[in-house]
Amino acid sequence: MNILRKAEISPVQKQREELIKELRDTQRLLKQAEMLFEMTVEDDLIEARIYHIKSLAKHQDYLIALLKGMEQKSDEKTFVNI
Repeated sequence: MNILRKAEISPVQKQREELIKELRDTQRLLKQAEMLFEMTVEDDLIEARIYHIKSLAKHQDYLIALLKGMEQKSDEKTFVNI
């Protein structure tokens, strides 16, 4: 019997960790897109880079809102359980 068993992660905690990973990936992609934008000189490509940056920024905002919503629900449950 293994005494040092890994604690089981709840489905909510697992979802939260996946969202955090996706947020980090999105932030990394956003930095890359901004670097590419700085190096771009063609007008048509500049517009595409701007669109890509805005799209990634919106996705980042969405993920942050989801995480904040999860935290609020967690706080509400804690308050009710007291």
